[in-house]
Amino acid sequence: MRYSCKKGNMRIILLAGAILLTGCGIGDNQGTDPSPQVGQETPAPSQSGVGAENELQAENISSQESEEESMTQERIDGAIQKAEAYIRSLTIESAVNVPAEIVADEKKFFSWDNEKRTPGDKPYLYDWSYYNGVVMEGLYDIYETDPEANSGYLAYVKEYLDAMIITDEDGHKSLSPNLAGYVDLHGADCYKTAALMARVGISQGDEDYLQICADLYRDLTDTSYINTSGHNVPTEYTEESLGHNYWHGWAEDKAPKYKVWLDGIYMLQPFISRYAAETGDEAQLGLVQERLDWVKETLIAPDGMYWHAANSADDLCKYHWTRAMGWYGMAMVDVMEVLPEEYMEERKEALKIFVDGMLKYQDESGLWANVADWEVTETNRLEVSGTSMMVYTILKGVRNGWLDESYREAAVKAFVAMAELKLDEEGLHDIYFKATADNTDNYQDPEFYLTDEGKGSGPFIMAYSEMLRL
Repeated sequence: MRYSCKKGNMRIILLAGAILLTGCGIGDNQGTDPSPQVGQETPAPSQSGVGAENELQAENISSQESEEESMTQERIDGAIQKAEAYIRSLTIESAVNVPAEIVADEKKFFSWDNEKRTPGDKPYLYDWSYYNGVVMEGLYDIYETDPEANSGYLAYVKEYLDAMIITDEDGHKSLSPNLAGYVDLHGADCYKTAALMARVGISQGDEDYLQICADLYRDLTDTSYINTSGHNVPTEYTEESLGHNYWHGWAEDKAPKYKVWLDGIYMLQPFISRYAAETGDEAQLGLVQERLDWVKETLIAPDGMYWHAANSADDLCKYHWTRAMGWYGMAMVDVMEVLPEEYMEERKEALKIFVDGMLKYQDESGLWANVADWEVTETNRLEVSGTSMMVYTILKGVRNGWLDESYREAAVKAFVAMAELKLDEEGLHDIYFKATADNTDNYQDPEFYLTDEGKGSGPFIMAYSEMLRL
């Protein structure tokens, strides 16, 4: 794969201009008319004169261009190697991030878990800690790039999932409320890791995982099932006026200020669509398409970017938070892997509009700011989680033929920039901690820019997996 360098292109233009001037005789034949008379033939250049000089200059230009392309490839290779070392040290080679030990001990946490889910009345790993699920799914992405070479990542992911499973007296498998923290009464975030369990269960033929996924899927889609809080999720917490999207949260039967968040589209729809595709549930796949269409029509801004959340097109959380848009981008490409062909043209069009809108605000460094359309400042920094998500979205879109090859360069530039500017021996920097979709500016707290925060490390691992596929 070749990448052109603008600086190199400018040098070629300048040298070509010099060749043209030399060929016209300017400078060497001042005071004379070098043009041939009418009826005269233009003499062939001498091998020892201008022609040979032009050939030499052309060879030099070609050599310089090749060298610069090689240097670009060296930067790409260097970024990939640097990312690999970081990911291995954070996960499969870490002495502290041992999944079985951490899940079993309420006083232990993954080093990327900056929320440390033991506050007040919340059970350990409350709402199945979706950011842990994103980290683990990124590792599974790496495994899938080369299963034989990357079997250690699969073992790590399964150790995490297996540690949270309990078996009742009838042999029925479920997630431990005390270990996994999964509850069916909280909201969208509870189901993020279900997408990983479905992927592993389907590809590895793991019946225990698939049985658990069946229960999770039932919680979300079965209109006759009453959950542990005495409620039915698909009838009480989805609305036709919302394109049949789920409320982002439904704890205590209370909707958030904005019912549909871009974040929640990623937490729910990849799992629902994958399990529906596996079981042939065409009705649910149709609902997934409807939900994404509603988001596309309701939350999109005139510049092609998306607002963070909404209740309707007239009731919007008007902030272009890059991570929220990144969640949505990743949801689109993950869902597109399993949607029926009849839905794909509309999804490809929506993906292109989204990426085109985001590319308008890509910083010259290659990164995106935390709030994409605001000036880069100390409080609105170039941020890693959203940038990682854009890399993953674009590269996966290109790899599957949903985006043109020309989009790849922007994503590669972004990944290299993260490795060079945000990753060092201390970790992966400038990952924004969290923001609530309540239509207030809570997107630029300087204390919220953290290192090795799971909501950024996970998407960075996913972006790395797509770089491996190049």
